[in-house]
Amino acid sequence: MVSDEQRGKLIEQLARELAGEKTSQGPVVFEIPLESRGTRTDVLVVWDAWKSLSSSDRSDVIAEAYKDSGLNIAQALGVTHQEAIEQQVLPYSVLPMIRRGELGEDDVKQAMLAEGGIPLANGKVDLRFPTMALAEEAHRRLTDTIPKGYWSIVQTVGYVP
Repeated sequence: MVSDEQRGKLIEQLARELAGEKTSQGPVVFEIPLESRGTRTDVLVVWDAWKSLSSSDRSDVIAEAYKDSGLNIAQALGVTHQEAIEQQVLPYSVLPMIRRGELGEDDVKQAMLAEGGIPLANGKVDLRFPTMALAEEAHRRLTDTIPKGYWSIVQTVGYVP
């Protein structure tokens, strides 16, 4: 069970992210329009702060953070990074295909983080998306940001621990 104080802090931090204010250890938010349902949108929030919350608490926090946005949410799903990988909700990865010495590693990492990449314990960045369209949009922006770089989109099929 999550305390009201903890719940309030999560709502506040998520709302700040939605307002465009990047926060430390903040969530990565995906808004996925549902073409078949017109104006309805699925919202996926990947955030390791979810660890101690139940699925329904996570959905409630997302709904509360979005309450003043006017977005018509069809489904709100909160998952940790590991859960997202295991549940295959982020099957599209954008990977740098850059030879050593061509570009600064930090520049590549910063560009990936700016696109919603998740920093990993090994110093790398995992940049994943729930749809091919979102991955392609990030790919275009990365190509513009780092024109000397080459980026690849890879679809993961199945989970390999």
